[in-house]
Amino acid sequence: MPILLLFLLTTATPEPFPPGYHDRPGDADDGIHVIVRTGLWDDFNGGQAAVEQVLIPNEDGSFTYQYARQSRATRMYHATYCAFSQMYPPEADLVICGSGTYGGWGCFSDTLLPPRPRALGHPTEPP
Repeated sequence: MPILLLFLLTTATPEPFPPGYHDRPGDADDGIHVIVRTGLWDDFNGGQAAVEQVLIPNEDGSFTYQYARQSRATRMYHATYCAFSQMYPPEADLVICGSGTYGGWGCFSDTLLPPRPRALGHPTEPP
């Protein structure tokens, strides 16, 4: 079963973040400590859009990105981003790590099976 996984990591300059990026600490509804990272991403129309990613900090300094934990707007952005490559967001957790890495999107394609419809409502709604 051929599978293709695209994971875009955006690498920063020596600065902690490039202009337009910032973090806000918070706690999820389930009590897990999260970082809400706002960054500027392609708006698919030649400009940039501010997009929030809810990230779970890991002990090693990396972050875990869970699609279901994201806001509806972020899940729509992620799905649209992947659709431009005829792919879709993976159901598995993604780990964002590496020196100078401050964000990323994972896209998945199973060339034998079409993607299952994904829920874009509230993160606790079943797909």
